[in-house]
Amino acid sequence: MTRRGHRIVIPLLITLLSVPAFAQQDDRIAQLEQKLDELLRQAESIRQELNQIKGTPATTTATPSEDLTKIEVAQPAEAATPSLTDVKPVENAASAGASKALNPDISMIGNFIGHAGDRNPIEGRDPIALDEAELALEAFIDPYAKGRFFVSITPDNVELEEGYAQFVALPWGLTAKAGKTKATFGKVNTWHTHQRPWVDEPLMVTHFLGEEGVSDVGLSVSKAIGNPFGAFIEATGEVYAGNVDDVFERQADNDLLYNAHLKLFKDITEDSNVEVGTSWMRGTNLAGHNRLAGVDLTYRWKPLQQSLYRSFVARFEGVANKRDDLNDTLYGWYASADYQLGQRWHTGARIDSADNAVFFAGGPAPVNFGTDRAISATLSFWPSEFSQIRGQMRRTRLDHGPTLNEFLLQLQFSIGAHGAHTF
Repeated sequence: MTRRGHRIVIPLLITLLSVPAFAQQDDRIAQLEQKLDELLRQAESIRQELNQIKGTPATTTATPSEDLTKIEVAQPAEAATPSLTDVKPVENAASAGASKALNPDISMIGNFIGHAGDRNPIEGRDPIALDEAELALEAFIDPYAKGRFFVSITPDNVELEEGYAQFVALPWGLTAKAGKTKATFGKVNTWHTHQRPWVDEPLMVTHFLGEEGVSDVGLSVSKAIGNPFGAFIEATGEVYAGNVDDVFERQADNDLLYNAHLKLFKDITEDSNVEVGTSWMRGTNLAGHNRLAGVDLTYRWKPLQQSLYRSFVARFEGVANKRDDLNDTLYGWYASADYQLGQRWHTGARIDSADNAVFFAGGPAPVNFGTDRAISATLSFWPSEFSQIRGQMRRTRLDHGPTLNEFLLQLQFSIGAHGAHTF
C-alpha cells in the first residue's frame, strides 16, 4: 500500500471508532436532562403544597423549555403622593421597668375575724370585725438602701406600724435600719399580724410586750459573724426612743430603750434546720427600770421531694420580766407545733403560760402573783397563696378569773406585691 493509501485509511478508521463514543455521550446528556426535569417537577409540587398551607394561590413557574438565563428588570412603582390625612399615630407601649423605677410596690392585706363564745377580758373582740388592714409600700431608694412602710388601719385608728430605711451595703459587713421598727426581741414580736400561724397572740406577748408588741423609733444595726461550724450567726444591737404603750415610758432624755439579740441558724439535714436566739431588753417606766430577757427555739422540717405537701414547725419561746415596781420576776412562755396535712391544709396546737400581777390601788407592790394559762388548736385552709381561712379553738384559764372557751374564725387576703419579711 502506498503512502497515499495510508493517508486515506487512517482518518476513516478514526471516524468509525469515534461514532460509538459520541452516541454514548448523547445518551448521558439525555439522562441528565430527564433527571433535571424530574427535580423541577418535584420542586413545583413542593411549592404548590407550601402555598396551600400558607393560603396563597400557587404561582406559575417557568417550564424547563423556558430560558432560565433570561433576566427581567423590574420597573419601580410610582411613589404615592403623601397626604396629611394618612398620618398614623405612633403607639409607644408603656415600659414596666420605667414605671417600676418610679413607683413602689404597693399591697394591702385584710384580716377579717369572727368571734364566738365567752368574752375574754385580755383581748376583747367583737362578734364580726375587720380586725386590721395593712397597707405596705416598699421600694429601693438607691442601690444601697431600701425604704419600707407598713400602715395598720383598724376600726379605731390609723397607725404607722413600721417605717424605715434599710441600708444593706455598709462597711465591715454591717446592715442597718433607721426609723420605726419592731424590736428584734425573740420571734413573735417581729411578726406582722398576717405572719402568725394563729389568729391571736400568745399570753406571753399580751402580758409582757404590750398589745401590739415592742415597736418604736430608733436605730438597728446587725452583723453576720463568721464561724467554723457552718452556721449562720447574727448579732443585732438596737437603741430606741423608749416609748411603748403599757411597757416602757421614757422619763428623761437619756432614758432610752436598749435591745440586743443573738441568733444562730444551722441546717441539720437537707430537709431540716434549727434556729436558736437569745434577747435582752432594758428601758424605763414610771416606777424605774423594766428589764426583759428571752430565749427562742425553732425547728423546721420540709422534705425536698414533698415540699408542697408536707412540713412541720415546732416553736418555743420564753421571757423573764423584772420590773422595779414588782417584788418578784414574772415568767411567760409558749410552745407550739404546726403540721402541713396537704398542699392546702395545715393544723397546729399551742400551749401558753404567763404570770400576772395584781396591784394595790395606792402602791407599786402587788397583792400576789398568779399565772394565766391557755391551750388552743388551729385548722387552716389556703385556697391560694393570696388568701387563707383559719379556725382556732381556745380555752383560757385566768388565775384571778373564770375559764373561757372561745372560737375564732379568720379570713385573710392579700392584693398587690407584698415583699417577703425577715425569715
